[in-house]
Amino acid sequence: MWTHFRTWLDDRTGYQKMLGLYSRRVLPNGPSWMATTASCVLWMFVIELITGLVLLSSFSPSASSAWASVFYIEQLPAGSFLRGLHYFSAQALIILFGLHTMRVLLTAAFREPRELVWITGLLLVPLLMVWAVTGNPLPATQKGYSQIEVEANILGGSPGVGPVARAILIGGDDVGNITLTHLNFLHMAMLPLIVGVLTIFHIWQLFKHSPSDKELPPEMIEGAARYWPEQTVRNWVVFSIAFGIVAYLAYTVGAPLEVPADPSIHHIARPEWYFLFLFELRRYFPPELDFIATMVIPTVGLLFMLFLPFIDRFCSQRAGTILRYVIIIGFVVSWTGLTITSMNRDRNDEALQASRQEEEHLRERVHELALGGIPPEGASALLQNDPKTQGPILFKAHCANCHSHVDENGEGFIAENQTAPNLYKFGSREWVTKVLDPEQWASDHMFGNTELSESDMASGVVDFLPDVDEDLPKLIAALSAEAELPYQIDQDTEDTEQIAEGIEFLKDEEGCASCHKVYDSGENGYGPDLTWYGSKSWMRDFISNPEHSRFYGMDNNYMPAFAPNPNHPTRNELDEHSIQMLVDWLRQDWYEAPETAE
Repeated sequence: MWTHFRTWLDDRTGYQKMLGLYSRRVLPNGPSWMATTASCVLWMFVIELITGLVLLSSFSPSASSAWASVFYIEQLPAGSFLRGLHYFSAQALIILFGLHTMRVLLTAAFREPRELVWITGLLLVPLLMVWAVTGNPLPATQKGYSQIEVEANILGGSPGVGPVARAILIGGDDVGNITLTHLNFLHMAMLPLIVGVLTIFHIWQLFKHSPSDKELPPEMIEGAARYWPEQTVRNWVVFSIAFGIVAYLAYTVGAPLEVPADPSIHHIARPEWYFLFLFELRRYFPPELDFIATMVIPTVGLLFMLFLPFIDRFCSQRAGTILRYVIIIGFVVSWTGLTITSMNRDRNDEALQASRQEEEHLRERVHELALGGIPPEGASALLQNDPKTQGPILFKAHCANCHSHVDENGEGFIAENQTAPNLYKFGSREWVTKVLDPEQWASDHMFGNTELSESDMASGVVDFLPDVDEDLPKLIAALSAEAELPYQIDQDTEDTEQIAEGIEFLKDEEGCASCHKVYDSGENGYGPDLTWYGSKSWMRDFISNPEHSRFYGMDNNYMPAFAPNPNHPTRNELDEHSIQMLVDWLRQDWYEAPETAE
């Protein structure tokens, strides 16, 4: 029955004839470990295609959803491993193709009648690199966007076709949604199609010019070997090792997913490792001529290599050998030297290292936030709406000139000209304790550098308490509880009775309410309203306009108003969102992923 089926299938497909090309293929010089590179390239290419097709089933190529879809893939069972296979097999493909090209060059396997094998193989080199380049920005990361922008500008600076090539690549003046559409088409459709057709033609030419057992001259039979199984076994041994390395890296390291694209994030662009030599070469040309390094020299080099089989014909055996070794050694030395030089320069670039460190911090944070859900507007909104990310940026820009924000370990922002209190843990029991301690009130890290250093607060204001030692903690707990700080909520809940007693002290018109308004006690005009002191609404209103009658009124000469015009928001220094981010950061009110059990 099996024989009948094979005959039936062969009558309709002729598959046995095709398999015969493989099974009868003969290696005149016997099997070789060096010759395994071609098979490794082919099967790594297959791995790249298969993993790409599977990833395509869950990838969404738009600026608002690309990062989220890749993050979703990372959370799927084996999703991270699959992405890692796709990522590292692309790197391995470039390395293996380079080794394969050098092997063909060393053995002069490009000679007649294999010129077209050589030419199609060489054309695959830049295509594979462009294929990899078009895939890097698809997750819509800031690194990918910056890279493609730099690469597009390099293309655009080339005479003649440069502007057209740039337009094809990014689809407009700036990198954006249409860029992802173009890159997705190039990466998922056009380039695989071109590479696939060239590869099929390349393999067909290879088999066409490989001798079979029936065609081998008698004088070459000794030492010859069949491709199957002698060479095939070697091929699979080497490919298994290469794939094992790729699988190990995919499992242990995984493919990177950097911070989502956001123009407000500072990023210093660098190309991938295989293009660093061109990036370094650009430095030796003036900016207006850097296309010579990135376009002219590579194009001339490729053309020379394409015509090498025809140039070789005019060379003697010795001259041809010297030429091939000069090409290989020259390329390896120049590529390695330029790449190492570029890496060393980057390693010693403090600004670049600081930028990478900051991006790594943001990457970790955005992954943590994404676990809580990604909003419809895209992953970049995660960091834009994250107080833990935006708070330090806003504080440094608008507050750090006067205020410090330094923790108990001395870490944080130190004011350039401290004329206002350290705002670390503002509203907490620790903060209120310092406020009610005359010595700390007048110290430099609180109000010592302000006119308030000579106010009644500096001479002590808790003498009205019946028993200071016993009642002061209640007063502190009550005032701090007004803030409803998230990191203190458990402690406030436990101290409900103490806080209730402390509230009565706050409302005592012989005590706190003699200068402050506290609920229905006291009046505004001397000290700030202590009702909901340090809460979200209190801090938002205070930062917006400290001159309001609830706070310092017309006596304010301490702090600028950042949003005093609610009916004309464009006149304000800070918008409502920025103030909210700043308030939440000062209150340490931000999302933290739940700890997972080990």
